[in-house]
Amino acid sequence: MRAVLPGGGELLFCAHHARAHEEKLREVALEVKDETHRLQS
Repeated sequence: MRAVLPGGGELLFCAHHARAHEEKLREVALEVKDETHRLQS
């Protein structure tokens, strides 16, 4: 998961930690892009 922050930075999370922190990330990030579907073939 990629979270773009208002200050211009970004955070990258593995699927496990993204799920653990997703609620708060969505509150503070300008954009949250979840690409976990790309992990499965």
